[in-house]
Amino acid sequence: MTVHGRYTGVLADSPVFDDPFNALPGIDRDTTFARTNIPIWAASADLTATGTGVAIGTRIWLARGDLVTNLAFTSGATAGATYTHWWHALYSPDGELLAQTADQVDAAWGADTTKRLALAGGPVKIKSAGWYIAATAAAAATVQTLAGAAARASTATVHTGSKAAGFTFGSGLGATAPATTGTQTAVAKIPLVVVS
Repeated sequence: MTVHGRYTGVLADSPVFDDPFNALPGIDRDTTFARTNIPIWAASADLTATGTGVAIGTRIWLARGDLVTNLAFTSGATAGATYTHWWHALYSPDGELLAQTADQVDAAWGADTTKRLALAGGPVKIKSAGWYIAATAAAAATVQTLAGAAARASTATVHTGSKAAGFTFGSGLGATAPATTGTQTAVAKIPLVVVS
């Protein structure tokens, strides 16, 4: 026992400070790095699909020193069909591309399925804490729906200066994530993402 109770590590590094950004039941936060943008229990909606070739992004809090290797999104009740390209990507808080996964080309993505993909080029070490952007995009005849939270309206205006928790960007996207998100169009949907 220490003056900090049962936690024997450096107090500033205690995973207790990661809640709710690490809200995955069963994960030992002292040994496993995983962050979510929303608590897992909040991913109760089947979010309508974006248009083909349009990315959907969501903000996720990442701390300085986090080492991001994988991004995972979960499809909803509608599977994708006839893909030509699809990928996940990580962007800075300012919307600059940090890394993307390999283009999955025509690989299937079934309904109610999590697709955890490694960032191409290796892990990204987060240099400063902030609201980073995780995104996914698909070019397909049918774009999959996503598991997440369906806000009643865009969250962009809940407080002066706040940014949308869910938004779309780009058009006609193919194998490569755009270098920047460019214009972000707020949407009333927040897809669940798990960063590990």
